[in-house]
Amino acid sequence: MSFEISNCQIHSHYGDFEFFCFNYGECENDNVLVLKSSKEVVIPYLRVQSACFTSEIFRSKDCDCHEQLEKSLAIISEHGGMLIYLLQDGRGAGIFDKIKGMKLSQLQGINTAEAYDKLGIERDPRSYERVTEVLEYFRITSVKLLTNNPRKIDGLKSKKITVERIPLEIEPTEDSKSYLKSKKDELGHMFSKYL
Repeated sequence: MSFEISNCQIHSHYGDFEFFCFNYGECENDNVLVLKSSKEVVIPYLRVQSACFTSEIFRSKDCDCHEQLEKSLAIISEHGGMLIYLLQDGRGAGIFDKIKGMKLSQLQGINTAEAYDKLGIERDPRSYERVTEVLEYFRITSVKLLTNNPRKIDGLKSKKITVERIPLEIEPTEDSKSYLKSKKDELGHMFSKYL
């Protein structure tokens, strides 16, 4: 592992956390951000969230990323655990390619997974190696993972992390329903409650 760490306290709308930055290089996207609850628990709740600038900053209604982030922070604040935030928008493809995919979706009436295929972009190129390095740093070997994404579960299990999946389903809106359905149909996300 090759990273530097800076940390401070942060007082958020969801509670107080210790805020860590794991720095892997000079590029801003090489940072991994961590919000850690002060509650000591045997098996912590964990949310691994990738950046979604369109919803988290600009409050786009086309996905559920902002709501998943809010719900996760509330759960972690109440029950203990951490949020690991990866600065990799567009499922790791980057914001530039994500916007190209969104535009193609709008023009051709296809979902974002199909748009990525047409553009020659890997549907989900994310790696969870840095997530497992953060967990190793905190000596965490078992987690309650807040996710609907089987790739996140597999990514952690492949590094010998024991994972109990906790569903993180957000009720779809008219704007987000088709996107969430494509995540289920095209990417295998586990939705049982709403879709």
